Amino acid sequence: MAEVSASDHAVADAPTSRGGPIEPALAVLLAVSLGLSFWAILPLGAALGLLVAFAWAALPGVIVARRMYGSDRTAWPAALLVGPLWGFCLTSAVLLGLWVGGVRSLWLLALAPAGGLIVAALVGRLAGAFVVPSIGRRDVASILMVLLLVPLINGRPYARVGEVGPEGKAYRAYFIADFVWAMAVTSEVSKGDVPPHNPFLAGDRLHYYWLAHLLSAVEYRAARQGLTVEQVLLVNGMLLDLAFVAFLYFFVRHFVHSPPAAAMACVAAVLFTSFEGAQRLFLYWQRNVPLDGLRMENIDAISNWRFGNLKVDGLQRLLLYQPHHATAWGISLSALVVLLQARDSARFAVNLVAGVLLGLGVLLSSFLAAMVGTVVGIYQVAVLAVRRRWIGLVLGGLAGALPILGAVGVSNALAYVDASPVQLVSIGLNRYALPNLATAMALSFGPMLVAVAAGAAVALYRRARSMATPALTIAIAAFFYFYVDVIDHQHAYVGFRAGHLFFMASAPIVGFAGQELWGWRAARIPTAVVAGVLALGAAPTTIIDLYNTQDTSNRNQGPGFRWTEVITPGEMEALAWIKRYTPEDALIQVEPSAHDSGTWAYMPAFGERRMTAGLPISMIPLQKYRDASARITEVFRQEEAATAYSLAGELGLQYVWIGPAERARYPRLEHALDTAPYWFKPVFRNEEVRVYRVT
Repeated sequence: MAEVSASDHAVADAPTSRGGPIEPALAVLLAVSLGLSFWAILPLGAALGLLVAFAWAALPGVIVARRMYGSDRTAWPAALLVGPLWGFCLTSAVLLGLWVGGVRSLWLLALAPAGGLIVAALVGRLAGAFVVPSIGRRDVASILMVLLLVPLINGRPYARVGEVGPEGKAYRAYFIADFVWAMAVTSEVSKGDVPPHNPFLAGDRLHYYWLAHLLSAVEYRAARQGLTVEQVLLVNGMLLDLAFVAFLYFFVRHFVHSPPAAAMACVAAVLFTSFEGAQRLFLYWQRNVPLDGLRMENIDAISNWRFGNLKVDGLQRLLLYQPHHATAWGISLSALVVLLQARDSARFAVNLVAGVLLGLGVLLSSFLAAMVGTVVGIYQVAVLAVRRRWIGLVLGGLAGALPILGAVGVSNALAYVDASPVQLVSIGLNRYALPNLATAMALSFGPMLVAVAAGAAVALYRRARSMATPALTIAIAAFFYFYVDVIDHQHAYVGFRAGHLFFMASAPIVGFAGQELWGWRAARIPTAVVAGVLALGAAPTTIIDLYNTQDTSNRNQGPGFRWTEVITPGEMEALAWIKRYTPEDALIQVEPSAHDSGTWAYMPAFGERRMTAGLPISMIPLQKYRDASARITEVFRQEEAATAYSLAGELGLQYVWIGPAERARYPRLEHALDTAPYWFKPVFRNEEVRVYRVT
């Protein structure tokens, strides 16, 4: 493994060439597709306002990157690719400081991006310390192709999130988990409490990394009368995804000097990663099963559902459901990029910058930052130890550690991690990663494994030392996959994250393989054939997944949840009443066990109110939520109002919600409460919902 030097970029700095008519066509296509995507979510005027706000938040990162990279012709293109993501994270950190300091004025909060300019002034001294890929005119078409991934993937599904029809508002599976959870977090943070309250357990703090949602919370707080939390999150999600894929292209170009090869590698890493769809198609054909059954398949989780291995999501799902995690990946990997670019990676200031970037990653998603931080640490030790830069290794390590330790301190102060004395992470051979291992690896990672193997062979033949860094990253992803488990998170969390890191780290190797093999004339046809076969085998997973993601007409029952959850008109009316007529800190209690994994965040997300107790599948450890929810269930089981009132008083219930789920499970409770209006005062009633205030 070797540090990247100026000579390593000799090929990357090849002269640029003039573009053709394809570039304006792609630019128009991108603008139109993004415009239509935003228009499907909210009026274009409101979307423009959110776009301007995001651009203002992103601006400091562009200025910081421009100052860091100096004044040559490579600085501005590089800054425009990496800067928006850096700017969003820097602005979010400054917003956090203002928020914690009690600032709630929109006009003062709007000054947060100016705080990033202080960083720009400081990093200006590093101009000339980095060597970046030469991004020029020949990259424009490739960059536009990569950016088009976002409207291609997100456009139709985002247009149908919360789609209103005669039956009510429809939310598709996965959106009813990740996105609805983001709604709950954003609405809670927007209330202004620091740390935010836990909407699933009265008297507790929100144990979750919520910084990525702070900008959306500020915007929603300011525009609550004109925008819904869904609209704010969907628009910002697309903008964050655009920033992420731009960074991904920039990351790959550090290893691949051909823009088309880099773009194709990014496309492959996002769209063509799994054989799970092909496996189901073959099985359906073999058994003569109607293809309509594919609508009832979690197609990117077949390795888990059918073969019992870990769940692995492709990057298309990262863009769809978890733009906050995409942002955390981008800012964390930026620390590695800075060290790759540095002429001297032992320099104290360079390591300080890398540490700040990784520290921001800690604040956005600590587990992801820990994975990338492992790569960064091993990379630095290997590079500087080979050069016998022992003093630089110690001082550089200290410089990088300081901001990371500061970020850990901030996350502890904000109670990101629950302090309950329960083991959260297990390190050791993960038995959940072992069942049907060969089949699971082939299905979840097959296309990229084949392409990475080809890239590794080409790299060894070419003695391309730069490929050691993505190879190291893949090794770390494999270590986490097989030897780390987040115990109380359905044993699924690490599989998701390790898969994301593998696909991102594979892109440079795949791009290098395409670049080198295409340059060898005799290998062009075999390369095109193999690439086409892999893409053809991987495409069904993505096609089926994107179709199912927007298919809100599928109202069938899944395993423990419905494929589409519908908030009925009666429930919508009751939830609107809750938001309008109850205090922001009110406790509105649904019956937790009556709401399955599809509606677990029902009240915090749609009613924007806390509960005395609930069952959040996104928070660990779960036992205290189970215990508190079991006590709540006892209230709903009662058939005598006096007993229900006594229990409600002990638990501190303020409002009791009886909707379709509660009525179906406890048909006698409503009558019992109606007999005691002096204890349970009816405050809202329609054909579907009753709300009682506990007097």
